[in-house]
Amino acid sequence: MMIKVVIAFPLDDEYLHRIGGVDGVRYVVADDEDSLIREIEDAEVLFAYRISEKVAEKAERLKWIQSPFVGVDSLMHEAIREKGVVITCSRGIHYSQASDHTFALILAFARKLPELFMDQKNRVWKVRHPIPFHPLDELAGKTLGIIGLGSIGREIARKGKCFGMKVIGIRKTRKDVEWVDEIHTPENLDLVLQNSDYLVLCVPATAETTNLIGERELKKMKNSAYLINIARGDVVDEKALIRALREKWIAGAAIDVTVEEPLPSGSPLWELDNLIITPHVAGSSPYYWDRAVEIFVENLKRFIRGEELVNVVDWERGY
Repeated sequence: MMIKVVIAFPLDDEYLHRIGGVDGVRYVVADDEDSLIREIEDAEVLFAYRISEKVAEKAERLKWIQSPFVGVDSLMHEAIREKGVVITCSRGIHYSQASDHTFALILAFARKLPELFMDQKNRVWKVRHPIPFHPLDELAGKTLGIIGLGSIGREIARKGKCFGMKVIGIRKTRKDVEWVDEIHTPENLDLVLQNSDYLVLCVPATAETTNLIGERELKKMKNSAYLINIARGDVVDEKALIRALREKWIAGAAIDVTVEEPLPSGSPLWELDNLIITPHVAGSSPYYWDRAVEIFVENLKRFIRGEELVNVVDWERGY
């Protein structure tokens, strides 16, 4: 008996061939709402990163959803939960590129790259060293704070040690993490805020992390510190961040994510000269879909054999 798999977004033929090559699988691509509603009714497996309530209600035979992303909040409808559908994600495929992106942003601030790029654009050779002395900074000896020590956070920690940084972090338990000098639990967040020269947010999107960093937290940070958000936009209170940057509560921030995406052209975030914005690309890699489809294919084989799937999402935790 063939298992029907619905793929809810366009995929290159190379990846479709890999999925279709799994014994016992029949797949269809339904990359618009009408076709998805039609095809989902008798499907057992769905490969999707977002579905509507209507699709969730129509999924009468659905047993499992695989997301090609880590975040699954756009899949966690109550109708899906009530039907006992298992959700799995692509956890573990972002740590290399997302940590690279994080350090690109950190180094941009330390080495004043936005200013230097602007000087280049304006054809200005501005003497900074040795006289007059307007030095760029170095990372050795600085404190790197990481909120969220999953695979991405741990890789950021490892790379931080390569730069000679002291690494401190937040996780739910005090269990030691390689490359992290100090582990703190959430109730000690203030210690991490107060001591970090660079504070990186890489937590999942949950009710607990919404507005995790607001006015109170930003005022706890050093006025020489930088905030880096590669998590989700709503982890940071954007109004508080705008005020913090305008009034120099902190030296600067870099955000790869915003509450509203794409970020509207009229957003005041665009106007801040101590803010770096990248368009949700920290996870981008030429190897992304190879890795995501590899996880899906492995899980397909496990599903057919009745084995435990990898990267199962905990409904209570939301990740």
